Amino acid sequence: MTAKVIPSQSIKMFRYRVHFLAKDLWKEKNPVGRMNLALQLADAASTLARLEVEEARKFQQESSQDLVPSETD
Repeated sequence: MTAKVIPSQSIKMFRYRVHFLAKDLWKEKNPVGRMNLALQLADAASTLARLEVEEARKFQQESSQDLVPSETD
């Protein structure tokens, strides 16, 4: 059986990272631990936001190209 590896800088990995950091933050009792988790979460969330913007731009470009009639039509 081979393990499926998700690239560490992929949008999917950052979605997972944000999800699990948020869950860990809710469970953490120690204020210093919460602080560290909150900082990690903020960093991961901002990176995820930038990746999501890139995805949205790609999607919009692809969608707009689908609306432009080709010269053969």
